[in-house]
Amino acid sequence: MSTPNDDAPDLDDVIEPQEDALPRPIHQGHAGMPEKLDDDALAAATEQERVAAGLQDYAPGQVPPAADPLPEGSSEAADRAQRGLAEDEGGA
Repeated sequence: MSTPNDDAPDLDDVIEPQEDALPRPIHQGHAGMPEKLDDDALAAATEQERVAAGLQDYAPGQVPPAADPLPEGSSEAADRAQRGLAEDEGGA
């Protein structure tokens, strides 16, 4: 005779996604997915899901630029210097 397993998981142990970033399925089109998917939105959703799953530390698309943008009317030399593309004056 066997006894029932008291350690068996019940439905309270099931993890439900909190904020699913994928597009909502519709009842038209193939397999209930929208006819056209935005590649950029899908890439952003993939980044978010990889972070949520612990596969990546951060989503690269959500990282702000390292430097503030230059004000209007700034010279091209200032722009190149800020990006680290300025040439050495000594020619070495």
